[in-house]
Amino acid sequence: MDEDERWALSRRLMHDDDLAVEDRFAGLLVLLYAQSLTTVCQLPVTAVIVADSQTSLMLGDSPLLLPDPLDKLARRLLARRRGHVTIGASSDSPWLFPGAFAGQPLSNEHLGTRLKRMGIYSRPGRTSALMGLSTQLPAAVLTELLGISPETATAWTQEGGNWARYAAERGRV
Repeated sequence: MDEDERWALSRRLMHDDDLAVEDRFAGLLVLLYAQSLTTVCQLPVTAVIVADSQTSLMLGDSPLLLPDPLDKLARRLLARRRGHVTIGASSDSPWLFPGAFAGQPLSNEHLGTRLKRMGIYSRPGRTSALMGLSTQLPAAVLTELLGISPETATAWTQEGGNWARYAAERGRV
């Protein structure tokens, strides 16, 4: 997925109120924060931290401050969580994305199907996001904020650096 496509999908998810808030927030976690579907599905409700006018998300060891409109989507999701076949609210579920069965999170297969309907494919979206983030942030920051392993973060920052150099070299030709 190229950067333009990723950002176009991200803008749609941020602003299209006709889409389910669950799908919008999950898709943005993949496209902006390079989260795998398994990680998204396993997020507990406590991963969203609301303090006064700020909303943060715990993906790694440090809270990640969510910008507008992502913060509003997170708050809306908290207010109306429900399983995909459950009627009513799932306020007793510990999961940010409750599944069909009590106490279980949404399956990554089901979430993947929902996102594909909107043109979001997890692996290319996540790869594109990691490529973009790795050119802007050091490996230690990626590990701390996104919860990815130090080895993965280092590999991506090295790859991102190589791609940045490649683009610069191509620009000189």
